[in-house]
Amino acid sequence: MSRIASVSPCGLAVLLAAAWCSAACASEVPANTWQKVEIDWKAVLAAHTPDGRWDTTDGYSDNVYRSKTGEILIRTGIESKALGTSPGYYTNTTVRWDPKAGAAAVEEIAHWGGGSYGGGKLLPAFQEHPTPSPRHTYDGICYVEPEDAVYLVLGANWKTGLGDKAEADAKEALAKDNKSLWKYAFAEKRWTRIEDGIASAGYTGSPYENHLTHWPQGEKLLFLNDGGNFYAEFDLKSQKWEKLSTKNKCPMRVYNARSAWDSKRALWVFRLGEKLCTFNPASKEFAALPNCWDLPVLSKEEAAKDKDPRRKAKGVCYISKHDVYLVIGPTGNDTRVFDPNANVWKDAKGGELPLVNGYLQYDPATDCVLMNYQLECFRFRYVP
Repeated sequence: MSRIASVSPCGLAVLLAAAWCSAACASEVPANTWQKVEIDWKAVLAAHTPDGRWDTTDGYSDNVYRSKTGEILIRTGIESKALGTSPGYYTNTTVRWDPKAGAAAVEEIAHWGGGSYGGGKLLPAFQEHPTPSPRHTYDGICYVEPEDAVYLVLGANWKTGLGDKAEADAKEALAKDNKSLWKYAFAEKRWTRIEDGIASAGYTGSPYENHLTHWPQGEKLLFLNDGGNFYAEFDLKSQKWEKLSTKNKCPMRVYNARSAWDSKRALWVFRLGEKLCTFNPASKEFAALPNCWDLPVLSKEEAAKDKDPRRKAKGVCYISKHDVYLVIGPTGNDTRVFDPNANVWKDAKGGELPLVNGYLQYDPATDCVLMNYQLECFRFRYVP
């Protein structure tokens, strides 16, 4: 019996819709050509917060791919007198970008006043519905498809508690916040604070530039700190953290790096500039990958003066359809792909369009790479 013949009418509709979405993307996005995606962000904001203003100065918050819906979850900021929010250059808002519909909507805003300029305050809704404080999330945020939920750990939020204007209960909530793991469930549209934070595994390091991902086979969250030398796993069933040793040292700097998940090999892939490596949670082992660009090795003095934007590029994703890793650079023509079977890089020149140093996700339903940096959005369809 064929696959289509064996599915229900509802299931058949889903399969046909997925096929239509893929075909639609293929017809709209030329092969190997980066495109900027225009969204009416004024209308998006007006529909949710009429008096609001986008705060888009946080460039340190990763996006998340919500695989259940094919949406990109963008972290950004909204300032509103009516709501009492003022995040400054932290993010306090999650936006859902639906690339199939070419539209976006505000999903949630933190129940906090204040942000990077101090003035921390718990808004009235916080009492019944606590939320994470405004922050840079870095790479410490991930999605768990079986739960249709986002998890968030640590980040830069301490400035919210600065100054005399920061209220005492907000300072107390900040201290508790930093010892917690947060979970946002889309079904309930609410955050839950899990008191067993990464500190319960013995982590006392920096809250900055840490990494979090979901390991589906192990049914765990994986945590790697900014220095690449503290590794822990969170069991989604027992809701407990465990610190574990790795077999070897991380071969590259992961401070400022971003990551992707190789679903075929169950590998965590890290990238910063020309450097990439993988981590295998089953064997607890790191492995260096070939550099994506052949850039000269610099001394500390040379590195301090170096202005090559490729060294700071972060974007990386795994394209499951073609079994390759894709990275971006300052223009579309700097796009490259890595074949993990042949262990080689090759060009995927995507045009002369200038690109932001954004965060990448791959959507199998449309066979498109999606990228954003705050509210600037792009898409790309890789064809070998």
